[in-house]
Amino acid sequence: MKIASLMYHDVVAPGADDESGFPGPSAASYKLHWREYEAQLARLAATGLRFPRVDAPDAFAPGGCLLTFDDGGASTLPAARSLDAHGMVGHFLITGARIGTPGFVTESDLRALAAAGHVVGSHSHTHPADISRLPAAAIRTEWRDSVERLADALGAPVDVASIPGGFYSHEVAAAAIACGIRYLFTSEPTTNVVVRGQALLIGRYALQRGMDAETVVAFARGTGTARQRQWLLWNVKKPAKRWAGPAYRWLRRRSFGGT
Repeated sequence: MKIASLMYHDVVAPGADDESGFPGPSAASYKLHWREYEAQLARLAATGLRFPRVDAPDAFAPGGCLLTFDDGGASTLPAARSLDAHGMVGHFLITGARIGTPGFVTESDLRALAAAGHVVGSHSHTHPADISRLPAAAIRTEWRDSVERLADALGAPVDVASIPGGFYSHEVAAAAIACGIRYLFTSEPTTNVVVRGQALLIGRYALQRGMDAETVVAFARGTGTARQRQWLLWNVKKPAKRWAGPAYRWLRRRSFGGT
């Protein structure tokens, strides 16, 4: 089973990076400006690909591409309205503890998303720096509290999630699945879908500010070398993320001008 999935985050106006989602230059590198976001959607719509819900009967049929949005920043609902204009469905993965706080979605936003046919899922409860390094009980709490918070807001069960920071481990996935997650998005740049018990583990291609629309289409369609280049970069970085831990995050913040 295979499918292409794209990983968006927030969408902001130039100079307004901290108005939606997590603050800081590292987070900002994943925040698109509205003009480039709209250009990407228009170009994706022109490909003839389908952009369904992950739980749709034909989701994994050829010609499908999943659109996901991590964090749950305040731009979530406007970003979804842009998808509506193109007949696309988004998967909005929300940081539970941030609901209703400055720069993030409100409960009414979440209900509006669901009413429009978009998928609302978990992105953990507090978005820990490295969820894979937490004690097992804390990992379970991250997923349980997030799923319960979202279910209370929506009045419906939540079975879709994404792993914060791309810090996958077998323990992180198992804890999410134990909390009812059936579709778990990772940050692995791959189209391969892994079946784990009753759940599916789905990789994604990360989109960053400054990527042109043709590169985004290449991720979605598998043309050119975009997928291969991101896979190579990911696998070069993976050992550093896994073993360097805090040192890796410090170097990343420094590289983006943070402290």
